[in-house]
Amino acid sequence: MNIQVLSDQHLLNNYRSGDQSAISKLIERHKRRVRDYIYMMVKDNDVADDIFQETFIKVIRLSLIHISE
Repeated sequence: MNIQVLSDQHLLNNYRSGDQSAISKLIERHKRRVRDYIYMMVKDNDVADDIFQETFIKVIRLSLIHISE
């Protein structure tokens, strides 16, 4: 199935059900836009990558908590 067809919520549900590739699809879908936005603020590629990674981990954790409620 095309990743553009699956909603972020659907991918999170798939991840929660054990589909490890669902997280990769979410990252691929959002990385460029979010990471570029972060870079515009910090002007450092390494820092932007670190912030993106930390932010994405927090978003996934919070989303999974929200799904389980």
